[in-house]
Amino acid sequence: MLFKWTDYTTSMTFVEDWLDDEAVRVTGLDDGFRDFYEYWANENIPGTNYWCKVVSENGMPFAVITIGKDENRFIFMEFVIAPDMRNQGKGTLILKELLKESKIILGQEIESAEAVIFPSNPASQKAFGKAGFVFSHADEDGDAFYYVFGK
Repeated sequence: MLFKWTDYTTSMTFVEDWLDDEAVRVTGLDDGFRDFYEYWANENIPGTNYWCKVVSENGMPFAVITIGKDENRFIFMEFVIAPDMRNQGKGTLILKELLKESKIILGQEIESAEAVIFPSNPASQKAFGKAGFVFSHADEDGDAFYYVFGK
C-alpha cells in the first residue's frame, strides 16, 4: 500500500490545523473535526459501522477520512487533506487505495458507496470521479451532489 492508515483519536489535534477557511467552506466543519467525530462516534460503533482514518505518507499524517455504513452501503462523510498536500492527486490515490484495500483498512469490503459533495467543491468531485464514483443526482435544492460507487 502507498499509505499508512491509522484510527483517528481526539488527541490528534493536528487535524484541526487542516481546517483552513477552504476546508471549512467545502466540508461544513464549522465546529471543528473533533466535535464532528465525537458526535458520530457516539451515534455509531467505531470499527463496525463507522470509521475515521488518518492517512500518512513517509511518516507524516496529511489526511483524514470518515466513513459510515448503513446496511450494506458505505457513506463517505468527510474527507480533509492538509492544505500543503492539496492539488497533488493525493485525494484520488487515497480513495482508490481505500476502495481496493478496504478489507485490510476497514475490515470490510466496500462493494457500494455514496458520497455527498457540495457543488462548491470541484476538487472532491474530481477525486471521487477519478476513483470510480459517478454522479447520481443533485438534491432538490441543488446544494448537494450525490456520487455513487458500485462493483
